[in-house]
Amino acid sequence: MNKIRNILLVVDGKYNTEALVGEVTTIATDAGAQVTLLSVLDTPPGHHTITTESVDLHQWMEEDHLKQMKEITAELTRGGVQVTMKQCSGKPYQEIIREAVRGDYDLIIKPAEYESRVKNILFGGTDMQLFRMCPKPIWAFKPTSNTELRKIMVAVDLLPDDPEKTALADRVLQWGKHVSGLVGTPLDVVHIWDLYGETTLRGRSVSAYTVDKLAQKEEQKHRQWLDDALAKNGLAQEEVQIHFYKGDAEKLIPEIANTIETDLLVIGTVGRTGIPGFFIGNTADSVLRQFDCSVLAIKPEGFLTPVKLD
Repeated sequence: MNKIRNILLVVDGKYNTEALVGEVTTIATDAGAQVTLLSVLDTPPGHHTITTESVDLHQWMEEDHLKQMKEITAELTRGGVQVTMKQCSGKPYQEIIREAVRGDYDLIIKPAEYESRVKNILFGGTDMQLFRMCPKPIWAFKPTSNTELRKIMVAVDLLPDDPEKTALADRVLQWGKHVSGLVGTPLDVVHIWDLYGETTLRGRSVSAYTVDKLAQKEEQKHRQWLDDALAKNGLAQEEVQIHFYKGDAEKLIPEIANTIETDLLVIGTVGRTGIPGFFIGNTADSVLRQFDCSVLAIKPEGFLTPVKLD
């Protein structure tokens, strides 16, 4: 992976920024990266008529966002970070993606927003749209009182016969390794495997011994794949905590993350590089909606966004 040189930090005016600024300062200074602050003011709903009052409200919101950006800029600058500011109006996810592509940023960071309809779901509409459509790595930062990352977990899906999935697993491991190195935090790696069709096999006339043997061989394959992936990406097994389990990834990945009190999950997305917007599979979508921690979502190399840049 390329080093982090150019960070886009989305400012929305809603959250206490102490922890966010602390993490961005650490990452930017350790990586030698510059930061661009972006404030996107959502356009009013179409049924609203333009009145003097609505124009004033829009201006006041712009002023509030600009005030927050200036405060964050001052804090980052005191930490030795080079900062620039940008403001625009439009649909937030679209404008964020457009700026991400035009500016050729290495990493997009934004505060996560709780789903307004279901308060225990961390990621709201804008977050999910970015997870689905933004070609750049998206770090959805959970608002928290912690000013440092204590635990980073990487979830990898491995299938050596699928070059795209293998390349994505490599990218996920590289990002996990890079971020953990920047912030000085140990890395946990989780891989969930299962035997395809095991329930059906056990319901047929196939002997339990035969199915157990098939499961044992499948486990050995996945363990070797994981060992190979770690070695390939320069991760010594004694330097990482491995979580290797058989079962349902949708259920186990959130359970493991919650058990070890993960602060940041690094996860790859299921996609096809040549199909714009074909990103998030059922497993990834379900897993993301169960997390209550920050998430760094990585796209396949060459992913094409469906958002028009003009």
